[in-house]
Order: sequence, then structure tokens, then C-alpha cells
Amino acid sequence: MTLSVEGSKTMIRPWNRLKTAFLAAMAMVGTVLVHATVDEAHDFAMEAATPFVEKGFIVREDYWNGEVKSGQKLMITHQLFKGNEYAFWLGTSQEGVTLDMKVFDEKNQPVQIDAKVDKYFMSVRVNPPKTGTYKIVFELKSKLDPGVLWALAYGYR
Repeated sequence: MTLSVEGSKTMIRPWNRLKTAFLAAMAMVGTVLVHATVDEAHDFAMEAATPFVEKGFIVREDYWNGEVKSGQKLMITHQLFKGNEYAFWLGTSQEGVTLDMKVFDEKNQPVQIDAKVDKYFMSVRVNPPKTGTYKIVFELKSKLDPGVLWALAYGYR
């Protein structure tokens, strides 16, 4: 189809407009999916928290998240208080990921009471022997992806 504009012929290319709109929409969807996956990692961490909440744990609103190279260890330091019992919940939204998490005192001695692992999350329970700064060390290894999305939340009672 051609359209005449003041004596010149201009070709209308509706497919180019459609293609451009489609590519822009796909770019936006791709961005949304990445954020949804990070949110899903937090959702799985919260799923790990559910049995703890039923036992009286209070979930803190703040949490950590990100993407890590498969097999790389991460460490977060956090102040824990004697007399409180804590639980840390690590979640991922990716298939085929092995999770590992431990909590250490200032002398690098493990202090966790128990740990439980599921397909998309794990939990570690801690009863700190004294008030101080503790290290939460965790690792996520993927059989499928070079990078792993994660979220780490915690609560106390």
C-alpha cells in the first residue's frame, strides 16, 4: 500500500512499528521477570519462616538479597542478643540449587542449634551464648546456572 503526500510516494510499514512495539514489550517483560525471581527467593525464605512463626517467632521486615556466583560463599555480620532465640531463612527461586548456611561467633565457632534444608530454602536456628556480633555464612551452588538469586531473612523469639 502506498500513500501519496503532496505529490511524493511514502510507503507505510506497519510491520516495522509492530516489531518495534513487540521488542519494547519483551524488554519490559524481561525486566519484570528478573525482579519477580528475586521476589520469589524472598517468598521461599518466608515459606521457611512459616513453622517458626507458628511457634512464636517474630519475623523482621528487613532482609538481604541479591545474586551470587554459584559456589561463592557470602558472609553477613549481625548483632545477636543473649536470651533471644534466632532463626535465619535462606531462599532461592531457582531449580537445582544446593543451600548451605552456618552461624559463627567471634571465635569462628559454630553456634547453630539445628538446620533444615528443603528444595528452595533452608533454615538455621541459633541460641547465642552471649550478646555480640555473629557471622552468617552461606553458599548456594547451582547445577544449572552460573549465578544464583537469593534472599536471607531472620526472626527471633
